[in-house]
Amino acid sequence: MDWPLYFAQNLALGAPASGVGLCLLWTPQERILPALSPGSYAVAGNLYSRDGISFLVRNVLARPTIRALVLCGKDMTGSGAALVALMLHGIDANHCVVGEGTRLHRELPREAIELFRRSVRLIDARDTTRPEAIAALLAYVPHHAEPFVPEALIFPYSEPALDTLPAESSGFVVHAPTVRSAHLALLWHVMSFGQRSGTQHSSDQRELLDVMTVVSDEPVAPDDCSYADWMPFSLESLGQRQADGRFSRYLGQFLHTDHALSGVSYTYGDRLRAYGHGSVDQIAAMIDDLRRSRHSRRAVATVWNPEHDPHSSNPPCLNLVQARLCDDVLHVTAYFRSHDIYRAWAMNAFGLRALQGLLTEALQKVAPVKPGDLVIISQSAHIYAHDWEVVNDVLAHHYRPANPRLVRDPRGSFVISLEPPDATTDVGGAIVVRHYTPEGEHLQTLQGMSARELGRQLSPYISNVNHAIYLGQELQKAEIALRWGNPEAYRQDRELDV
Repeated sequence: MDWPLYFAQNLALGAPASGVGLCLLWTPQERILPALSPGSYAVAGNLYSRDGISFLVRNVLARPTIRALVLCGKDMTGSGAALVALMLHGIDANHCVVGEGTRLHRELPREAIELFRRSVRLIDARDTTRPEAIAALLAYVPHHAEPFVPEALIFPYSEPALDTLPAESSGFVVHAPTVRSAHLALLWHVMSFGQRSGTQHSSDQRELLDVMTVVSDEPVAPDDCSYADWMPFSLESLGQRQADGRFSRYLGQFLHTDHALSGVSYTYGDRLRAYGHGSVDQIAAMIDDLRRSRHSRRAVATVWNPEHDPHSSNPPCLNLVQARLCDDVLHVTAYFRSHDIYRAWAMNAFGLRALQGLLTEALQKVAPVKPGDLVIISQSAHIYAHDWEVVNDVLAHHYRPANPRLVRDPRGSFVISLEPPDATTDVGGAIVVRHYTPEGEHLQTLQGMSARELGRQLSPYISNVNHAIYLGQELQKAEIALRWGNPEAYRQDRELDV
């Protein structure tokens, strides 16, 4: 049997005859082990996370000659405190450390965990980080390696099945060029990070709070929209623009009033075009306001009726739409109190983009205007349980993460090069980063000797995670070439010429 069973590449083996395990928590092994005698411990390693406690117990049970654990180093995440609590109090009926909450692997039987607690002595020396102090501590620990069971105890292990990944509690941002690509990204975010919860309806949901989606390049004409056949509605049901300028089907319900529509108490078009008792066309009012003042922040349409909607069985999900002109570019922002991301989001987005087109068209009669970003804020972005299977199928067949190299960062782009050493002045080389606007205008030049140094300088000018990952890769390649003393080996976007 090969031992250790788990994280062998991260553990340092000492003397097999020793009965001592050294747990350094977050203190780097390379700072401590060179000062220790290899005979003073059987194995040494770190304990970065609470989940690591289960693997520590497994490894000790698989080598029952380890009779003492010396716990030292910096406890940065509370993993050391959790281990101490386990040794003092054991586990509860839910397989969690009593009074502390860390869950141990279910495959580890309670009897085996209790055997570990009885048989292994824990020496709590947390915050001891000086090599000489740890060496002195090990000198006084009994090193006998009498096994506490006659043979190794090994238990099955299975990788956890991911349910929901950890994430911020609110405030997600998704940038995408089209409604289609944004919809896929939203589906992935909700299925990956959405918290499972009940609803006012019969079905459970996965939900994210306060999701802001920015769509930058979706055509405003429905005939050119980025519709995909995996969306839960047909292109025909979405509708088209008619010869009289009005829209049909869903777009018509979104943009025009239709009191004759059967089976519904209202449409978004009713609220936008004939609010209240039918006297206020809010879309026309937005157009008039922006024509009077291109700097106005009052071009707002509300869909929520505070007199009736709080008590309604079917209140509107869309609450507010605002339009802003900035440098002859018309941006539209919409707020949804509740948003079914699979079944409603894309149709809503196409409707809002068509509205943005109508507003742009009306304002172009006075002065040049072009459509800008469509921003959709979804306070409750959710997918209901009955749609999870089909959404996972859509993601499996159609969602692909963006290529970091091709992501456009609105804060600009960077050109990386190496400045060779100057032999005449004995000045060393440097990594040179030139910062450009998205249009190609040179803004500033930054220099440094390492990827870490330049990463700190560049971070305020990067808005996109994919872009940051790409730049980190390129800066590390540049640093390697600089350290080699071979600046010609580095060319941005190419492999190092080794």
